[in-house]
Amino acid sequence: MDKQRRLLLGLMAAAPAMMALPAAAEVGKHTFRISTGDPSSAPGPTGNRKFAELLAKASNGKMTIKTYDSAVLGNDVQMQGMLRGGTMDFALVGASTLGGLVKEFGVIDLPYSFRSAREADAVLDGPMGVKLLDKLQAHGLVGLGFWEIGFRQVTNSKHPVTRLEDFDGLKIRTVQSPVFLEYFNSLGANATPMPINEVYTALETRAIDAQENPPSIISSQKFFEVQKYLSLTGHIYTPYVLLASQKTWSRLNDEERRLIVEAAAQARGFQRTLAREQNVKLLAELRTEMTVNELGPEELARLAEKAKPLREKLASAYGEAFMRDWVAALEAAGAQ
Repeated sequence: MDKQRRLLLGLMAAAPAMMALPAAAEVGKHTFRISTGDPSSAPGPTGNRKFAELLAKASNGKMTIKTYDSAVLGNDVQMQGMLRGGTMDFALVGASTLGGLVKEFGVIDLPYSFRSAREADAVLDGPMGVKLLDKLQAHGLVGLGFWEIGFRQVTNSKHPVTRLEDFDGLKIRTVQSPVFLEYFNSLGANATPMPINEVYTALETRAIDAQENPPSIISSQKFFEVQKYLSLTGHIYTPYVLLASQKTWSRLNDEERRLIVEAAAQARGFQRTLAREQNVKLLAELRTEMTVNELGPEELARLAEKAKPLREKLASAYGEAFMRDWVAALEAAGAQ
């Protein structure tokens, strides 16, 4: 394990509440940029601002970050390209969109893998999460940890979705992930990949019928204005990944990298707490704006059953050893 990875592995587990560490004398003056696709009020951009605040404090103002949101600098896939090219320093992207670079990231998208946020934290902050982040280095990216988007729910403008058969023919936007596409198509829906910043207009013009996201994103993107029905499927847990450009990273010394990793670990705890609080609060608010449908245990089990063939198919794509380790991590997290 190289020096950089030992640093990341040790500090990713740092307590989110730890005090900001003082900057060492060798810290230079830097101005970075960070971008994400969600609106300013969403938990992701709010976490970015906390990251910038913590890093500025830890470096005595020497290391500052300018924050951008609402995909003004590009969608998730475009931001990854900017990071790899060195024209962006940091980005907060949906983990699902990294599958185009590192296919193993698709394992996070397997439906009904995580039963709680606690289980997700245990797996993604542990050795399997680090193993996934490690794979980004070959693609010019440094993974600084997993943050929270949350458990995804389905909205649509056509009819209540309360059972598997209600997905039949539903044209639904998904993130740009082959796992999402194959899963929703297996339910009988017509899955359509699309960047988040294009979704509202597509829903408004009825180019698509439906989309799926956690309540915080449904609210901040104002999808409730163009969608009538919200179904609590909780089908996939999605994290953000905080990324740094390898080109930016290579220009920093060890002390500067340490401060960034520690600020990212602190911001992660803040952002996850905020996201979870907002998803509860905003779901209550969405109940006043939309018709909310609860799915019973039997229907949720049917939806989970439809994911089994996909899980078996992906085992061969990701490698039996990798999938065995992933399943073992899920089982260990569930047993805690």
